[in-house]
Amino acid sequence: MVLSRFPGVAGFRSISVVVTRQLCRVLATVGLIALGACASPPQGGGQASLETPEAKQAAVAARAKARWEALVRDDVEAAYAYLSPGSRDAVSLDKFKANTRRGAYREARVDKVACEGSACVATVYVTYDHPRMKGITTPLTESWIIDAGQAWFVYGMR
Repeated sequence: MVLSRFPGVAGFRSISVVVTRQLCRVLATVGLIALGACASPPQGGGQASLETPEAKQAAVAARAKARWEALVRDDVEAAYAYLSPGSRDAVSLDKFKANTRRGAYREARVDKVACEGSACVATVYVTYDHPRMKGITTPLTESWIIDAGQAWFVYGMR
């Protein structure tokens, strides 16, 4: 049966197409608005609290110190929690445990932190024991990022 033989069907069909297109546009707009709302920073204490370089440096220094305190205590799970979400996606807890030196760290001291945008580099002096030597102090540079108002350690960088 051919619909074009009936009068008025062609007009109905064009209206149907217009309504469908409008509906698609409305749904797309609503979807974009919803995505924009999800992407906006959290209110009250989110990224606004880490806008200045000094605030970023202080946040990274505090988190780096806490991460190294966990490693000195040999609490690998707590140290793993400081990894950035991307680092945790790339490295499982089991792999992190296998690659982390256990029980050798004596102390760690954060010397300085430099930030450029949301990327920061922390210099940490770590004192550890080696089977042949005790109390070795070595400077390490660590990469940190500021994401969603929090400082995160970037595993595997530097």
